[in-house]
Amino acid sequence: MSYAPTPPPAGYPAPPPPGGTVVMPHLVHLTIDRQDKYSRGLGCLGVLAFPRYIALIPVLIWLGILSFVAMIVVWFMQIAVVFTGHYPKGPHSFVTGVLRLLVKTYAWMFGLVDKYPGYSTKP
Repeated sequence: MSYAPTPPPAGYPAPPPPGGTVVMPHLVHLTIDRQDKYSRGLGCLGVLAFPRYIALIPVLIWLGILSFVAMIVVWFMQIAVVFTGHYPKGPHSFVTGVLRLLVKTYAWMFGLVDKYPGYSTKP
């Protein structure tokens, strides 16, 4: 007896081929431009590591507070998605802003950019 899979209902993606790779499109795009010239002083701090991390303590505290609030917002918005079928624009902007600040902080911590991340969640 052979097994013939049933086709998916209308509007659903076709199942992946057996043993194949599933590629899911995402709407996330991350670009960190390579600078033409980097600060040698910040490079020295990067070699020593600790002064750069110490300079990030206030931002990491702020990021921890924002991340905690974002977790609560995400939880409530998942409930909203269940009932309304969409993610409201304001909370979406807040959560993406927190993620943006996180990426800016990591980029500065790893020496990819010289501009200090600051505290803003704006682009």
